Amino acid sequence: MSEHLQLAARKRKYRRISIDGPVNPISLSKPMIFDRLEYLQQQLRTGSPQPAVDLLLVSHDAYLSLALTRYIFRHIRTHLCSTLDEVTWFFEQKPIPRIVIDLDGIAASAISVLNTLRQWHQDYPGIIIILLTAGRNPAASCLIVAAANCSVIERRLPPGLLALLLMQQPCSQPSVQANYTRQNDALTRREWRLLMALAQGDSLKTVAASLNKPYHSVVYTLGRLAKRIGLASRKALIHLLNELSTPASERRV
Repeated sequence: MSEHLQLAARKRKYRRISIDGPVNPISLSKPMIFDRLEYLQQQLRTGSPQPAVDLLLVSHDAYLSLALTRYIFRHIRTHLCSTLDEVTWFFEQKPIPRIVIDLDGIAASAISVLNTLRQWHQDYPGIIIILLTAGRNPAASCLIVAAANCSVIERRLPPGLLALLLMQQPCSQPSVQANYTRQNDALTRREWRLLMALAQGDSLKTVAASLNKPYHSVVYTLGRLAKRIGLASRKALIHLLNELSTPASERRV
């Protein structure tokens, strides 16, 4: 009787090893659920390295995300992120993945996204970021390009053209859908501090005091910035900053 029990135990052990090992799942007509779960637990315990991510897509738009991952990025290891904070988890990877952010498909406002991107460029030089947006007027597009220092692409382009722009190599000409393309037109830190303060609702006098600048100097700088992005007055620029401070869910496209 003991020999039969030992034989049965050896058979059960062989079956467990054959299932837990590298086998073809098609050859197993009815795999044991317990063994599959145990195999996954063993993988987690061993800490097997995960493949590196090539691209991060930040968007809440399910239709856009499905179209990009299934059509344009189908041959690229892509991870879908819901927030910018989730993107920072991948900054330890070398090299850092390319980042595609849908400005109209996340909860944060455009001005806060731009502020985060400027900090990323400062902390991680050479990072590649592409912004997708729709329905922006030329002045808004110009300001976004100048602040973010990256490519801005209209998200409602035909699929073929959108794929061409998104898959351009980093060394190629930036695909900027705006007339604000000169490298020396990027916003400086002082200019961005001025715009951020105004976007947060501070008055010109308060901004001048916080920057330790004369009031007339702040007014002149604001007027010069408005002219650079194609606006008629500094009041129009302040109105644009208020618009960019509105989350995408509340903005009418």
